[in-house]
Amino acid sequence: MVTGIVCELNPLHKGHKYLFETVKSGENDSVVCCMSGNFVQRGEFAVLDKFTRAKSALQNGADLVIELPAAYSTLSAEGFCRAGVDILESTGVVNRIAFGAECDDIAALKEISEKLKDKSLQKEIALKMKEGISYAAARCGVLKTDILKYPNNILATEYLKFASLPCLAVKRIGCGHNGDDSEYSSSALRERMNEDKISSLKNCEKAVLAKLRTMKAEDFLKIDGVSEGLENRIAAAVEEACSVKELYSLIKTKRYAHSRIRRIILRAYLGIYGFPENPPYLRILGFNEKGRKLLSQMKKSASKPIITKLSDCSADVLPYFKRECLFTDLYNLGYKKPLPCATEQRSRVIIV
Repeated sequence: MVTGIVCELNPLHKGHKYLFETVKSGENDSVVCCMSGNFVQRGEFAVLDKFTRAKSALQNGADLVIELPAAYSTLSAEGFCRAGVDILESTGVVNRIAFGAECDDIAALKEISEKLKDKSLQKEIALKMKEGISYAAARCGVLKTDILKYPNNILATEYLKFASLPCLAVKRIGCGHNGDDSEYSSSALRERMNEDKISSLKNCEKAVLAKLRTMKAEDFLKIDGVSEGLENRIAAAVEEACSVKELYSLIKTKRYAHSRIRRIILRAYLGIYGFPENPPYLRILGFNEKGRKLLSQMKKSASKPIITKLSDCSADVLPYFKRECLFTDLYNLGYKKPLPCATEQRSRVIIV
């Protein structure tokens, strides 16, 4: 059995390792991870670069790690999950998709997932939002369920919405998503990490603000998640804000969640727009011996080009890969001691 898992590992904790171990019930079972690259779905820099996190994944139960590029890892839950599932299914070797969730009742999750596909329900949610509440709050209100109050359940329903392969929900263990148990909480681990060794948007705050100050309302309108006049609110906030934290506060309303605002600002800083709906290639970050065999099979079965280095890129894929190289150059400004450009082009696949 080859199980695909969409993840961020920002950073990896015991809960991730437990998930990997749980889905590998037999000696010949394998795990393929589709992992966010240098930017994550919270709308933040990954604290550790993608190759460091890929190595950690391989040392803790994963066998092959494929990148979820920045243009997709920084989307809302729907876009994030759609792209992750698309990558895993396009390998041609993954047999099922698994995910950790607060609720492991796959039938209940599927029922909600099916309802979310209903266009009339989406209209009800949009109507509810006119009361001045966020999409997440409106969705819970219309569906009358507590299941969607938990972040991993939300992702689970989105994976189910797009997956054609069988899916497995694994009950999360340890503390909650934002708990203070550093063994089972990425947020708690991030709080304890040495700031001198991690990358963060805070470390290149002036670069972010400088980029945003060159943009007009119509430029923000190109960014995913910006609509209904939000571009004007962002442009006005950019003129006034002297820090990114202040910028978030000036944009924030009951209708716009902090996570949505962070994603918009990050995508504006990176200049992410004009990408196809799904990732155009499979970027390999690392593998072990099992992963090497899977990669060999993928070369025959994959429905997308497989990329391990710049020279692998065909003419139609090259522009997107070059954009990812640029995003890494901007990520490198997030260290207290910034790194130079072109580290992406010089990087090597992790082999464990």
